[in-house]
Amino acid sequence: MRILRRHACQRVERLLGSFPLVAVTGARQVGKSTLARQILDEVDGVYVSLDDPLSRTRAAEDPVGFVHAAKGLLVIDEIQLAPGLLPVIKAEIDRDRQPGRFLITGSANLLRMRSVTESLAGRSAWFELGPLLWSEIAECALPTPIDDAFGASDASAFAAQLGSPIADQAELARRRAVLGGMPEPHGLDEQMRHVWYDAYRRTFIERDLRQLSQIENLPDFHKLSTLALLRTAGLLNVSDLASDAGLTHATARRYLNVLEVAYQVFELSPYFANIGKRLVKRPKLFANDVGMAAHVANIDSWETAEAVAKAGALFETWVTGELLSLDGYSSQRSSAHFWRTGAGAEVDLLFERGTDIVALEIKSSATVRWKETLGLRGLRDDLGERFKLGVIAYLGDDVRVLDERILMAPVASLLGVTTSS
Repeated sequence: MRILRRHACQRVERLLGSFPLVAVTGARQVGKSTLARQILDEVDGVYVSLDDPLSRTRAAEDPVGFVHAAKGLLVIDEIQLAPGLLPVIKAEIDRDRQPGRFLITGSANLLRMRSVTESLAGRSAWFELGPLLWSEIAECALPTPIDDAFGASDASAFAAQLGSPIADQAELARRRAVLGGMPEPHGLDEQMRHVWYDAYRRTFIERDLRQLSQIENLPDFHKLSTLALLRTAGLLNVSDLASDAGLTHATARRYLNVLEVAYQVFELSPYFANIGKRLVKRPKLFANDVGMAAHVANIDSWETAEAVAKAGALFETWVTGELLSLDGYSSQRSSAHFWRTGAGAEVDLLFERGTDIVALEIKSSATVRWKETLGLRGLRDDLGERFKLGVIAYLGDDVRVLDERILMAPVASLLGVTTSS
């Protein structure tokens, strides 16, 4: 399999230039180990994987010697398997805060794991690695659509920055919205992809879960995770989910938390001007990898997704994940939400920076009807000058400016897969 260079390589290298420790987290098999090895191609250091039983035993029995033995950058892969190393690393950093000393990876959100009691606050930078982006698969430069949108003076200025989409962009985008971005099944045929995803779920449930939480009933957890993935891009109702899975509300909530810690799902909170309301209103639930969501729904093509009325949800899941990942590369801090009114008006995704808002509607069609702009126009009217820009990402081929602050853009142009990349 061809090894693709991730956009994250440059980001992690920059972080290592400023911090003693950089932590890269993300779902198992998302490409963290490959990324770490690519970093070591550029700098001197040592790579140790705690998936190896001998290395894990050595780390547990002599953590001080384990840390002190390395010369140059010490890369510790899957550090959640030996959390006892973290206090030793903390002490070593306090002794010498030279940048670029440690690169650790973890297949879980280490800051939310009960077994991890050391956060390394003030000593580290954290980066979350997601599935392969379309621009990485196409070997394009890192796109910056969110930064560009916030920086544009109006819709026409933003439109002028967008490149022309590649040929057959709509068909390729539909394919990506079903296949997802996990590196290992990339390039496999339909049958082998299903085999890979089946093995991934079995390994996750039978082995990885033991490192994250005590699960009393694995079949119940499997059922809950399947039902959660089938609800991708939908409003999360934990009570309904618990009822369908035959679980108590508390158990369903705990299982969802485990799925989030393991980077299998994530929640997107609703936007309200009153920040307190964002914490209590119902969020939307998304699969981290749209390929897994398609797999559990037994969908292997766009035609199948349309036949079972899942195309829109899968497309929204994929584009949302891409945009959130791209925003994560920015030096500017954003918060991401969706917007929905009691009357049913909705905007799929919005980014907030300071007082400014950039909003996006995600359409899995090649045409957009006027009534499908109502959400963006309603949000613009509500926010007034705070509404910086509204973009409709769709499967058409042309960029169209609808008014001073709203435009339509091909999804390929927005995600940086263009003829000029």
